[in-house]
Amino acid sequence: MSNHKTSEHYGHALSHIHDTGFAGVAEAAADMLICALKASRLTHGRITDLGCGSGILARRLFDQGYTVEGVDQSVAMLALAQSRAPGAKFRHESLFDCEIGPSVAVCAIGECFNYLFDRNNDDAALDRVLHRVHQSLEGGGIFLFDIATPDRIVKAPAKNFFQTQDCTTLVENVRSEIPLRMTREISSFVRAGEYYERVDETHSLRLIDPDTLAHSITTLGFEFEMFECYGPTPLPTGCVGFLAHKRNAPGPDKVNRLRGNQAVLP
Repeated sequence: MSNHKTSEHYGHALSHIHDTGFAGVAEAAADMLICALKASRLTHGRITDLGCGSGILARRLFDQGYTVEGVDQSVAMLALAQSRAPGAKFRHESLFDCEIGPSVAVCAIGECFNYLFDRNNDDAALDRVLHRVHQSLEGGGIFLFDIATPDRIVKAPAKNFFQTQDCTTLVENVRSEIPLRMTREISSFVRAGEYYERVDETHSLRLIDPDTLAHSITTLGFEFEMFECYGPTPLPTGCVGFLAHKRNAPGPDKVNRLRGNQAVLP
């Protein structure tokens, strides 16, 4: 063993590991979103990817002809995303504070709304970002996201083990003393020449009640369906996905602005 260090959230090592391990879910989510966009005849325009990670979804959407803007708090993730989808635009910001421009779709996959990387993540902050998403979407626009529910700590395995050619990762989910919170202890052993380097990260998540969230987005003006799989690919145990459509139709002026990707909502 050569070294032992604690990394930032989704630092270099874990970003590359996540890029490999999460690829199947991200690709399946892309399939679902592209299918929903085509069914709604939303064939072009801006898509905002909150918590865009390594850009798997962004690349797929850009390849379909959409303008893509990704937001993430991990510098390492954004470097991967920019390399994978150089035609997309990426911003190093908190998804709870970022500006969301007029969009035909907004997505936030991979428990993005649960992570407590941003200490401002609470019920009020989540309500504000949901409101901004609703404001940004044209009528019929799509909002695709998933969350970790209280079942995440109850039903999910307490420990997981992942292995690639050059890395082994151990993940332990720990119940917090604070209600509706969990901690994820992650230790990665990454090959570094003849040795392995250990990199530790600790992720804190707040668990979100899906019924409460469903009520919130209904009140905002979304119609939605809940699911536990992106197509044939199951979400992690204790996670729930939402495929939502904005109900009200925009006026012609807003449609023109959306299609031109020229305006930015406050």
